[in-house]
This record gives sequence, C-alpha cells and structure tokens, in this order.
Amino acid sequence: MTTLLVSCLYQNIAPVRHPVLPEKIATKKLCQIAAKFTVKVISGENWGTGILVQKQENIYTLVTNGHVLKDKAEKFIVETEDGQQYQASLLVNFHHGQITGNDLAILQFNSPKNYPIAGLAKLEKEERVMAVGFPTDVNVTNSNNGGLTCTKLGDVSEYLAKPMQSGYQIGYKLTIFNGMSGGPLLNNAGQLVGIIGMGEPIIFVNPDVYLYKDGSRVTESLAVSPEEALDFLSGLSWAIPSETLVYLSPSGLELNLDSGR
Repeated sequence: MTTLLVSCLYQNIAPVRHPVLPEKIATKKLCQIAAKFTVKVISGENWGTGILVQKQENIYTLVTNGHVLKDKAEKFIVETEDGQQYQASLLVNFHHGQITGNDLAILQFNSPKNYPIAGLAKLEKEERVMAVGFPTDVNVTNSNNGGLTCTKLGDVSEYLAKPMQSGYQIGYKLTIFNGMSGGPLLNNAGQLVGIIGMGEPIIFVNPDVYLYKDGSRVTESLAVSPEEALDFLSGLSWAIPSETLVYLSPSGLELNLDSGR
C-alpha cells in the first residue's frame, strides 16, 4: 500500500529535462562539499543553519529560514566552516506571515576570505537528496566536523503542484533536527535544490499544518483519503525549492539555477 501511495503522489513532480542523471557522489564526499558553503547562523542564544549562495567582491550573501532569526535579536553571527565568525546584516526576511510569506531570509556579511558558493538547481525526478545542518542536540551532531551533520541520501516522496503556507513544497524521507533549519537540501550532484526547515511532527499531527496559501487543505488535494494523506504528509520532512529563492531574490543579487545537467 505504501509503495502504491508514494507512486501515486510522486507523479506531480516536475518532468525530467535530461534522461541521464548525474553520476552519484559518495555520501562522504557530498558532505565534504556541503561543509564548504554551509554555515551556522547564531541569533540570540539559539542557532540555525544557512547556505552561502553568492559572493560579490568581499560581500557574501546567504539564505536561511526566516524563523531562525529571532525578532528580538540585535545582531546575527555567521560561523563559517573554518570557525571564523562574522557579524551579518539582514537584507530581507520573507517570513512576514504564513499565508503570504515564505520561510526564507537573506543575510550578508563581509570577509576577505574565499569561501565556496552553493550551486542552485531544480530538483529532477528520481534524484535522491541529502539534508545538512547544525543540530542543537549533541547526541546527533558530528563532533569531527564542527557539529555539522549530514543525513544519508533519501528519496523525495512528494513535490506538491503548488507551495504550502510558508513556501514548503518538497517532501522527502529524511529526519531533520532542531538547528538544521535553513540548511541545504542537496541532490546527488552536490547542488542546492531546496532549503530545509519543516520536520516531521513530534507529538500531535494537526491537519491545519498542511495548508496551501489559499487556506485549502493539502490532505484534500491528494488522490487518497484525507486520513491516508495526513499520515503520508506527516511522515515527511519539507523544504522550500531553490526556484522560490531565485524568484524572490532582490534585484542585484542575480541568483540563477544551474543549467546543462
């Protein structure tokens, strides 16, 4: 039943542009790639994760989740893979409301150092994905990599035809933890296909968590009963597609999706 359900729901994903998928990179190598452009975003006494997406001279631009940035925080600190910390300024927070907003925010900081930048891409059908971030739970962190943790490669089970409230649209079978919000969802070529930030419910599953921006329920739009749909949706973690970031990026950033895969 589960296989049939996933197969039925997965057909909404974007059609393949290229029949040949990129050669898979070993999980360890993929995590090493991610570590170069994945940063810790410290806001007050808490932290989340961010992704370096652009460099213009000495100005770096990164994206994270809007909910990572605490309203009362007076400053934001970005910690890069070499342990350096930089004070960052908020360029824009798109998380101004669940219905009209998207759970994304863009920060910038200055550094003379040369840090790698993530390549952005659109998720292709049948690609597997990896989630990366800095969990706050020390029991699941990687102490050998500054606390950065990479999941195994997992399957994408659902790509909704339209985004839910806060912009979440890609449902995948990987568990994420507090602190990983704002981190990268990578394809097996090491490209950024989404920004993670919505995990599986811990205790109570509320169908009102899964709403489209017009207020309608996602559970009523899938080709199964609402009860089966809720069980399916709550078993996934969710990410905002990279295309949404490209579409929302302010003038002057010139973020683009990689082409030619």
